[in-house]
Amino acid sequence: MLSATRPHTVDHALPGATLADVLRLAVADRGADLAVAEAGTTLTYAELACAAGRVAAGLRELGVQPGDRVVTQLPNWWETLVASWAVLLAGAVLVPVVPIYRARELAFIVEQVRPRAAIAPAWFRSHAHAAELRSLLDRSDAAAAVVSVRGGLQGTVPFETLLDSTAPEPDAAVSARDIAVVLYTSGTTARPKGVLHSHQTLLAEVRDVAGWCRLGGGDRVFMASPLSHITGLCYGVVLPAQLGCGVVLQDRWDPAAAAGLIEDHGCTFTVSATPFLRGLAEAYAGRRARSSLRVFVCGGADIPAELVRDARRAMGTRVVRTYGSTELPTSSMADPFGDLDAAATGEGTPMGGNELRVADLGEGPELLVRGPEMFLGYLDERLNESAFTADGFFRTGDQARIDADSTVHITGRIKDIINRGGEKFSVAEVEELLLGHPAVHEVAVVSCPDPVLVERACAYVVPQDGLVPTLEQLRAHLSAAGLAVQKSPERLEIVAELPRTASGKVQRHVLRERLRARDGLPGGALG
Repeated sequence: MLSATRPHTVDHALPGATLADVLRLAVADRGADLAVAEAGTTLTYAELACAAGRVAAGLRELGVQPGDRVVTQLPNWWETLVASWAVLLAGAVLVPVVPIYRARELAFIVEQVRPRAAIAPAWFRSHAHAAELRSLLDRSDAAAAVVSVRGGLQGTVPFETLLDSTAPEPDAAVSARDIAVVLYTSGTTARPKGVLHSHQTLLAEVRDVAGWCRLGGGDRVFMASPLSHITGLCYGVVLPAQLGCGVVLQDRWDPAAAAGLIEDHGCTFTVSATPFLRGLAEAYAGRRARSSLRVFVCGGADIPAELVRDARRAMGTRVVRTYGSTELPTSSMADPFGDLDAAATGEGTPMGGNELRVADLGEGPELLVRGPEMFLGYLDERLNESAFTADGFFRTGDQARIDADSTVHITGRIKDIINRGGEKFSVAEVEELLLGHPAVHEVAVVSCPDPVLVERACAYVVPQDGLVPTLEQLRAHLSAAGLAVQKSPERLEIVAELPRTASGKVQRHVLRERLRARDGLPGGALG
């Protein structure tokens, strides 16, 4: 068994501060400074807190009490920061949901969390989010209000109505150890899993990152990753308030536009996935001036070492790899101010008070992690028994090795997931739905390499006699079932049979090797 620990870089003897306390301190220290900029709208910390307080009062008038859950399904808009802080000021539990989720995923989440309210756009990217949530909540008999952002909708409350609330900001008695956020991840199971974080775990996370990356109030964060992800929530919402610095949001990824925003606002720090790094590196390749970004922390997908080096050359930015998950956001990170090769070729060393070790629990060398920012468990308590070891380590489901210098290297995955540009999803859910198509007899969904998104989904299908489905038909079938379009296979292979072990298990590694061989990539093997 290999293990690694690292001395604390930040004092983890945390005071009893809650997230709402952090916002109030930011107002006291930097009330006139920029808090958020998005699409021409800017708010200072005083303005952000004032707006959030009014929305909190409006939520209380809608029946939201301390401890109630509020679902938000919002893009990277300034209203998202206001809504997020409003939920926390009201003493409620924030449940951010990624905008790509549709009826299937949302129905499960709504039924599990039983929210008291939901906040969503009237329309975003041609989808009526607020109407969909209203319909789902009505069908679940949940007594919940729906707040519609950037557009009115029958049966919903306009966000502007909450912003205009004249009621006093609610007084909520909340402990730092109370649950603050439920974040849903569907990376390793067919059903999304509700990850429970307290005020304390999230503050431990951002304090560690701030210390590791030498951040302060003079920095400015650029955030294109969804604020509904652990990445966007930690580093686009919580960390800026903890530091009292501003965040610049982008709601639709465009590398050239991102570079413009970064330079116009003098952004110095960001955390995002491989596709974002690649896009920025290409955008800056044509620019003469170096980027104002001082540090780019890259995680969420496999990161080619050469991309780290290319981005450093093009941008002049210190690019470092990191490893983490919704359950423990930043387990390890390379030193942004250390050796470039070390930053490019591994997932760094344990950060802060985190402990990492590798142990074979019957499925190969699995990475186990624990630390001050580790989640408190799953909303569905039945999932906890298999998620942790007897001594409290979280089982990541990733295979790894740890070098003598404590550098972590991820070598594979025990659980079958697709990592599409940092969006992780389980193949089990997709396969279950595809088996409902009349032309599908058997199916196995595996990852195939992609130069931009790192991985896309490929469906190997054994068709029913006389029926051969097309990729378009399968995607339409999944869309009709309410699945997020990003989860649909983007490649189809028709086969007579699936390779199996003697016990009947599908040999997914064989299917992945076949794809690599067909595409002329190293490690491929035709068979």
